[in-house]
Amino acid sequence: MMRIFNDLNIGAFVLLSMCLSLYSCNKDNDNFPKNYVGFEKPTQTVECERDKQECELQIKIIATDKSKKDRTVQLSIPPVPSGRAEVMKLTENKVTIKAGKKSVTTTVKIYPNRMTLKKQNFIISCIPQGKDTGISKLSILLKQK
Repeated sequence: MMRIFNDLNIGAFVLLSMCLSLYSCNKDNDNFPKNYVGFEKPTQTVECERDKQECELQIKIIATDKSKKDRTVQLSIPPVPSGRAEVMKLTENKVTIKAGKKSVTTTVKIYPNRMTLKKQNFIISCIPQGKDTGISKLSILLKQK
């Protein structure tokens, strides 16, 4: 009697686990709010050689849904304090996800030889134009090798 009860518990557990697995995998955008337009990842780490003049970082901006219209986002980084050299520079201040597409990639230029510390953190903001979806932020940790 105890063995049958045990087998039923194991069977129920396996069935429940399979159902939960299938349910959790039914959407590929579950981690983002509806109508989200912003960075694919909230954080990135970049390692560059200290003596290198310049390196590039590709960042991806995504939308959870396809649209029949182009979607433009404004990118910005905080201004450089007076007397300091620019360590990171956006190649584009505005990026457009074309109609029917769900993502676009842009480039950020990094100048590791201008870094004053071995590790520095930078924030890039992404502001969707004409949407009430809010601002997304990307935190980039720059490390010198």
